[in-house]
Amino acid sequence: MLKEANKEIISEALKSEKTKLVVFYADWCGPCRMYKGSLEQLDSNDNVEVLRVNIDHNREFALENGVQGIPYTKVFKGDKEVKDFSGYVPYEILKEQVAPFIK
Repeated sequence: MLKEANKEIISEALKSEKTKLVVFYADWCGPCRMYKGSLEQLDSNDNVEVLRVNIDHNREFALENGVQGIPYTKVFKGDKEVKDFSGYVPYEILKEQVAPFIK
């Protein structure tokens, strides 16, 4: 199950070494709704955690993270950002993009 997050939850989550995807989205965004299925599939992997940040409820945090379009994904290994990308990504491609960062 995908976890809804805010700045405080993300800050705490980044303390673990587990690979994390922080995904900025909005409920009204069509590509974000499509992307949710890919994220749910990826989140079922025990070595990955997906944290979703609703930009309508966390506007300032989204701006701090350079969000200019959604969905916007940041990949972290521990507390280090290792990759970022915008837009909907099908599961197979998402899995390939994240694979190098999963133990």
